[in-house]
Amino acid sequence: MQLIKVYSNKASFRTVKFNRTGLSFVVAKQKNPEASEKGKTYNGVGKSLLVRIIHFCLGASVKSYEIFCEKLFGWEFFVDFEIGRNKYTVRRLTDEPKIIFLNNEELPISKFNKKMNTLCFDIPNNISFLSFRSLIPFFIRTKKESYVAYNKPGKTGGDYQALLYNVFLLGLDVVLAQKKYNIRKEQDRIKRLEKNFKKDSLLRDFFTGNKDVDLTLVDLEERIKQLDDDLSNFKVAEDYNEIQLEADKVEKELFTLNNSVIMLQNNIESISKTLKFSPDMNKENIKTVYSESKIHFPENMSKTLDDLENFYEKLISNRKRRLLEQQNKLKLEQQNKKTGVERLQKELDKLMKYLGEHQALDLFVSLSNKSAELKAEHDSLKKYQELQSEYKTKERQAEKNLLELTELTDNYLKEIKSDTVELRNYFRSLAKIFYPDSVAGLTIANNDGDNQLRFIIDAKIESDASDGINNVKIFCYDLTILFKGRNHKINFIFHDSRLFDGTDERQKTDMFKTVYQKFAGVDKQYIATVNQNQLDEIKKHITDEEYKNLITQNTVLTLTDESHSEKLLGIKIDLPEE
Repeated sequence: MQLIKVYSNKASFRTVKFNRTGLSFVVAKQKNPEASEKGKTYNGVGKSLLVRIIHFCLGASVKSYEIFCEKLFGWEFFVDFEIGRNKYTVRRLTDEPKIIFLNNEELPISKFNKKMNTLCFDIPNNISFLSFRSLIPFFIRTKKESYVAYNKPGKTGGDYQALLYNVFLLGLDVVLAQKKYNIRKEQDRIKRLEKNFKKDSLLRDFFTGNKDVDLTLVDLEERIKQLDDDLSNFKVAEDYNEIQLEADKVEKELFTLNNSVIMLQNNIESISKTLKFSPDMNKENIKTVYSESKIHFPENMSKTLDDLENFYEKLISNRKRRLLEQQNKLKLEQQNKKTGVERLQKELDKLMKYLGEHQALDLFVSLSNKSAELKAEHDSLKKYQELQSEYKTKERQAEKNLLELTELTDNYLKEIKSDTVELRNYFRSLAKIFYPDSVAGLTIANNDGDNQLRFIIDAKIESDASDGINNVKIFCYDLTILFKGRNHKINFIFHDSRLFDGTDERQKTDMFKTVYQKFAGVDKQYIATVNQNQLDEIKKHITDEEYKNLITQNTVLTLTDESHSEKLLGIKIDLPEE
């Protein structure tokens, strides 16, 4: 893939035509470099915006361009590019950013990027994370953060994803990388499950070793069986509560009636005792009393005593008759109440028998809930037991797989040593241009650490005292990917002027000399945005002829702050820089 042209539907836009091979520079100048007037800087003329526009046309997410589309509503941007002998034009509208036109074929962003996957990269099947959008930033770094680390030019996600992109572009085996990642991921999954079980209050004692899982399971199974057996024989009476209330009512009536029978019996017995007592009050007894008292008993009193004796006998007889009548009445009443007692007792017995043979629905529900609770506890323990077994088995298998994978990777790296040496030496040869006395190279090794990363890929330049060493490392690494990498059809590197900031001017000069040499006579492009002050620094260290051949003849566009028309968009507009 080579970039040919960037343009717009707006006449004010400064069309950019790149040299199909070799070098192409977009230069940013100030009208008056000595002036300190606010706004007269290299920023804002459109250097970084050009990179953003290219990424916009190459399928960047809508979310990253919301303000861009809002501020430039009504604009259309085009990028012409070639892949092999095939020419393509991509068009994207700020009005409808979710659609991209590729050679006039309307495509949703996802389908466009999927098509670009096939056109630009040899991505194997069943390898996650690898895509056109995740890989293209290695060739055209997107923003300021892209110039921090050589191996992370874009939103690379986690360390594994960043490694995977580099493994793929350097031509290493991505399957080996993915294999370790999957093994470690499965181990992490099991550990998370175990951690979740540890949070369960039921299982806390088992994790601390205070309880035995196997014995507890046996006990639970016995209790569950007993409950289920009871429930299977359970006869539910829907009217159990009503029957219970009726039985309570009958029992109270029976108690009251029994008390009445007892009270009647007491009264009957009291009358019987009264009937047995009959005071002896005859006439002779009275005379005897008087005689013993030596009191004379007159003759005329004899008749009176006879009358009194008759009266008393009659009184006793009447009283006895009344008591007998009262006693008979009580006995009849008692008999009636005893009949009622027998009836109520039979009714109570019947009710109690029914209640004994049946159970209340709420008791059945309570027992059912208890059974369900025990079964849930049993299931949790069973799952924990299975997890323990699964964890131990999978942990042993994972460790075995990791050992085998480590050995396989060692053998693999031995087999491709000539390729890794070529990568190492190419990077080293570039780094030596800038740091001839430093140890440098691209290290590729097996990573057998406790992590998800299969390979160690380390671009080394042991001269950390230099402020610009990181920029040099990015420069050397990007060229290594372009010239010695694999699995891609990208034939350009596009660097923003940020790469040259903070770099020693001699090293900056060496960068431009290097790309001039490396891209001469090859079907590849080196594109860069450059500030005029950076070029002025370079000019100090090369001849006018060299400057002409290197810079002047390869400058495809000059942007200035002289007027809005001299900026990339050709109009005044405030867009936040990334």
